[in-house]
Amino acid sequence: MKLSINAKTILASILAILTMHSFATATASHITIADSARHHEVNIGAQLVDSLAITNLTNAPTHYDNSASVRLFLNGHFTERFLFNARVKVSTDHTNKEIYDNFYNPSEGIPYNKQSDNKRTWDIFAANASYDLDAVKLLAGFDYLSMGPARRNHVILRGEQSNYRPWQDSTSRIFEPAPTPYFGYQFELGPIVYSQYAMKLFEKKNFGKYMHVHRLDLNLPKNITFGLSETALYGSTTEEFPNPNEDADSTGREFEWAYVIPFIPYVFQEHLQGDQDNISLAFDLSVKTITHWEFYGELLWDDMKSPTSMFDDGWWGNKWATSVGIARDSLKLGSTLWNWYLEYTRVEPWVYTHHKGGGYTYRSYSQSLGTDLGPNSREIYSEVSGLYKVENGLLKDALFKGTLHASAVAKDTAFGGNITDMHTPESDTDKKFLNDNTSLHYVEVGGKIEIKPWEWMTFRAGYDRYFGDYEGFRAMVGGSFQY
Repeated sequence: MKLSINAKTILASILAILTMHSFATATASHITIADSARHHEVNIGAQLVDSLAITNLTNAPTHYDNSASVRLFLNGHFTERFLFNARVKVSTDHTNKEIYDNFYNPSEGIPYNKQSDNKRTWDIFAANASYDLDAVKLLAGFDYLSMGPARRNHVILRGEQSNYRPWQDSTSRIFEPAPTPYFGYQFELGPIVYSQYAMKLFEKKNFGKYMHVHRLDLNLPKNITFGLSETALYGSTTEEFPNPNEDADSTGREFEWAYVIPFIPYVFQEHLQGDQDNISLAFDLSVKTITHWEFYGELLWDDMKSPTSMFDDGWWGNKWATSVGIARDSLKLGSTLWNWYLEYTRVEPWVYTHHKGGGYTYRSYSQSLGTDLGPNSREIYSEVSGLYKVENGLLKDALFKGTLHASAVAKDTAFGGNITDMHTPESDTDKKFLNDNTSLHYVEVGGKIEIKPWEWMTFRAGYDRYFGDYEGFRAMVGGSFQY
């Protein structure tokens, strides 16, 4: 039976959210298993989450998306040196839009099972572990990696962060990042921290794709932190049609162990291996010299000829992206704690893409590893939030959080504006940032409220209004109950 949106359906979903607490315990807790000395400890928690979103935009008729999930959490330690963390989410989605078949191919995004034209189920698992050997810390996991101080748009690695974008409003894919398997290690020497990771990415079923990241963090006086990151990305050819680029063939590409060696810049290793990989260099800076204030920025250089060519639009390969921002945190006015930040993001054409195709693009499970804006885009975003804690009475320690936000977004839809685009010898050698004829522009204004009356219960509601090339609204309500 086809599902349709109406007041009865919406009311029923909201009531379901509001009555789920009957299945939860009266106090916040978790199950802990430990020995008497707590040298070995395992904590187990669970959460029920339900949400309903109603969207009405010019590019799509009014539709609703209802998602219910069960989440389990496991963390603890086996000795003080061996720490672990794991979580799993099992979700069921209902919508009045058509859900397309999914064939468990990474090019289709996170896998899901289609139950009917309007229902699907899917799950996602993440875990990590670390072992401290004093001289070096060993790292391993199937998890998200995030780098840089940006709050809204990480241009280096965004980790688990996901923002709603109107052009991604589709049931053909799940538009959120996926975890990646990795192993790595970390050295610390005074104010210097060196980290290295080797990751397995997923572009196409049974095709190898790999990414290496090493990073140097320098903790300077006056609460200043500087970060230097380098990434190397490569894989087997995934395209079925011939690539006109002469160096595009990488059939059967295997894991390159040379990138695991510490301290050696990837750009040198790449040259010794035939200059065949996708190398990028990134810088980030966080300045917290003034109490409660932060000035931050991220800059990604993707295959540029030289730093001086950054603003040269005459060659398409001068690719870069940046996020810069200013924030004021922990401003106490009366009984409310306020936070505010303003962030500007710019992503040049062709960033995250590669002329060799999918095996070299900056993505996994069809989602960008950097900002979800994708190439040839821009966003100005500001957010202010207030947190109020009840000091006494029946709802003592209850939390109320309100957030207001506004953004102006521009996204070019032309060639070079999609992460899957491949530049060929027949393509133009110059680039055009936000071409007037092919760019979409919209303004988003909205707010949300979050209420946590007890540790085991949370309610959320939000509303966003869109103006410009995307005209309409998106309303959301949800709740969670945790043990």
